[in-house]
Amino acid sequence: MNLTQLQYFRALAQSQHYASTAERLGVAQSSLSRSISALEEELGVYLFEKQGRNIRLTKYGEAYYCYIRDGLNLLETGEKFVRDMADPTCGEINLGLIYSLGPKIMPDIIRRFAARPENRGFRIRLSQAPTTGLVQMLTEGQCDLILCSPLETPDPNLELVEILPRKFIVLVSIDHPLSAREHISLEEVSQYPLVVSTEQISSLRRIFRSRGLPLNILSEIQGECAAAGLVDVNYGVAILNTAVNYSDLNVKALTLDELEDYDFPLYLAQFKNRWLSPAVLTFRKFLLEEMERW
Repeated sequence: MNLTQLQYFRALAQSQHYASTAERLGVAQSSLSRSISALEEELGVYLFEKQGRNIRLTKYGEAYYCYIRDGLNLLETGEKFVRDMADPTCGEINLGLIYSLGPKIMPDIIRRFAARPENRGFRIRLSQAPTTGLVQMLTEGQCDLILCSPLETPDPNLELVEILPRKFIVLVSIDHPLSAREHISLEEVSQYPLVVSTEQISSLRRIFRSRGLPLNILSEIQGECAAAGLVDVNYGVAILNTAVNYSDLNVKALTLDELEDYDFPLYLAQFKNRWLSPAVLTFRKFLLEEMERW
């Protein structure tokens, strides 16, 4: 049996009339009859029986029709879904991002993207996780693109494009003694209990270790924005990056002069040699163009 035979069977089962079904399908009645006969022969049962000038389903045909109807409907739904995904004017974009982009940067990007009339048919699904989790989601195909921090271990399967330079800063509460300062050294920072993000812990350990300084961790937390919130209530000092939005908090950012030349970039990553839908390519192009102006 083949898909055409099953489609012919469904149509005939619905109309129970050879001539009208053949006309609706745009085939000769003899072709329709041969197709149904071949299907019956393969199944070893009669699917239809005569009823006057018309036909009707046999008990075997009625049972078979329920499965064929549901199966073909499911196939057609899947075909439509895939075609919609590949449609250059609509489709779904699965984007993964680190936590610090959630409160401000990503909403601004999506707002500007959706403001263009040609982009309003796209659907963007967002997932947030640390960089290691995002890489796994990308590898498993759960995300089309991810926005991530530098990888702890290079992955030859990923294509990385730097889209936003970021620097390390020290964040303190306005009630903290350090809030009177504008700059601070790493040696001074090492003397304070620190709130650090899991996203940056590996880089910070390498930096402090290379200078022979201890990294005095008070709390290791998932998400730079959550770390900034702890600083707001004067719970420790935080080392964060310049992409974190803390404008609504009672905190102050101090410059780490020794790390002025140290870049902690934001990357756009995708899996190499993996097909990307027109919707994803459209968003990727927009993102690269927008981040150049950020």
